[in-house]
Amino acid sequence: MQNAQATTPVSAPAAHKQAHEMHLSEFMGAAQVVALTNHGRKWRVTLGEDHCFSDAADSQAALRDAHHAAVNNALYLNQADAPDTPNKPSIPSPQVVCTYPDLEELYADVLKTGMREPSIPLPKVSKVEFDALIASLRLLSAGMSGGLVRADDGDIGDILTDSGTHDGLSADEVDSLCERILFM
Repeated sequence: MQNAQATTPVSAPAAHKQAHEMHLSEFMGAAQVVALTNHGRKWRVTLGEDHCFSDAADSQAALRDAHHAAVNNALYLNQADAPDTPNKPSIPSPQVVCTYPDLEELYADVLKTGMREPSIPLPKVSKVEFDALIASLRLLSAGMSGGLVRADDGDIGDILTDSGTHDGLSADEVDSLCERILFM
């Protein structure tokens, strides 16, 4: 097997991120791609100690192909019916997956579930603060039901959806959250 000269510079992965945790541009800057001859495959793409092969037309397409595969595999392994594997990868962020509309559609259930995790611990609050939080959630639910709060409203709806990074809770889900909090 003969390898041609590397076509992209070798640089350390940002904070030792795995490929599926990187934006495509970040991956393209950190990965190394080598043209292969007498191998049967066209390209070897390496990030840290991980590597894969691609038959893409050029080195940039090979990098994109490798990143797509890494994101796909991470999403696949996080499906409810995925094989049980040790060291299951994290779920790629919506900012990473949005580069690949085909994966957004194929793994919509994984992405929706992933946005509900991990749990964020809430601080201890006084009784007065607790009552204000419950009242706020009830007002949010009423505002959503009445059409006063929308996901793209530039105000409360943007807070609810983290500026569109996830769908946010529905009015019924807000009510369910209130019930969970009240009966903890």
